[in-house]
Amino acid sequence: MGRLQTWGAAARRSRLFQVLAAVVVLALVAGSIVLVTRSAGPPAVPPAPEPPPTTRAVALGDSVPYGHGLANPYLTPQIGLPTGAVSQGPSTQAYPTMVAADLGLTMTVRPTNCHLIGDQLSISGAVADSVDNTARDGQCPVPPQQARNLSDELAAANLVHHPARLVLLQDGADDIDFSACLEYQLAQVLGVGVGLGNTCVAGGSVTPAIAVHLAHVRDSLAQAIEAMAPHSSTIAVLDYYQPIPQPSQIADGTAAGSLRTNLVCSGLKPNAGTTYAAAQVVLDALNQAVAGAVEDARAHHVTNVTLVDVAQAFDGHGICTADPWVFSGEPVPDATLAADADRILASKACSGTDILHGPAVCASLSTSALSAERDLQDYVWRAAHPTAAGQRALAATVERQLGGRV
Repeated sequence: MGRLQTWGAAARRSRLFQVLAAVVVLALVAGSIVLVTRSAGPPAVPPAPEPPPTTRAVALGDSVPYGHGLANPYLTPQIGLPTGAVSQGPSTQAYPTMVAADLGLTMTVRPTNCHLIGDQLSISGAVADSVDNTARDGQCPVPPQQARNLSDELAAANLVHHPARLVLLQDGADDIDFSACLEYQLAQVLGVGVGLGNTCVAGGSVTPAIAVHLAHVRDSLAQAIEAMAPHSSTIAVLDYYQPIPQPSQIADGTAAGSLRTNLVCSGLKPNAGTTYAAAQVVLDALNQAVAGAVEDARAHHVTNVTLVDVAQAFDGHGICTADPWVFSGEPVPDATLAADADRILASKACSGTDILHGPAVCASLSTSALSAERDLQDYVWRAAHPTAAGQRALAATVERQLGGRV
């Protein structure tokens, strides 16, 4: 009996021990689960894969990135291009397309001028600052609208929803009507200006009016750069080249030949020194405004903008040189030139003596003179814009100065 009691007690003690042990184990297991749950938190969600880097390249700006002269933005045919080449989209020979291709980026080019779609959004004649945009759109008059400018291009780019790896921006020359500054110096017929162009230099500096426009350019470009920066990997801002050669670089035989006259070269050669000096004043002031815009954007903590300096890109290859990289003028038949010059001179003479001829006569001559000036403008419509060779030179300069930072 005593042994049985001893065995029973031992068994009870053993079963109690087993139960206690089981409780302890369960508690420890439960505790460890709680500890694991508390330490690990909710089940980890794997991070979403990063979107593939964009290869989009965008071009914004004026007639140079548009390829004016290689393409025709106007509704009417222009001398030097096929008659069917009207209201064209940007030229695929313009430097933005070449840069994008060389860097392995994608850039879609809109097929027509008036619908801002795709990536090549530059517009011939576009100004940087809307304050300088006072004209109606003569390229795309339906529906009637103000001439398009950089802000329209930025809106069409939609960088917020479609970021870009590279943005090429070149704008500001049309705010001061740079081509009109050159035309004033160049377009001389029989020693008398034909009414083309604007006076842009006085006393060795740009005129006060030009200086005001350049201040607008600087502000607007800086604002555009800052707006694009969060949605672009690299912003390349180009300044401008010098299309006017040094006098010693002007080639013989470029002004006239075969009973035809090149208006630009015939006006440049006898006035080469003055024209080059004035063009350099304007170019320096314009490029200082562009560089100032980049500096202003950097001062506002934009770090992905690069200034691409093309001021020397066309040295030795300006208009009327032996190997020009810019268009000068189309040869005007001498008979056409003489007739148009007579109409312009007759109007100028009449306006000085209208008391003798009467206002009606002078008004008729003035209308005829305006028509003659438009005729002559057709022969210089693409002057100072890059040829295909010039566009290739700009592309090479951009790629060299970017140095693979795209």
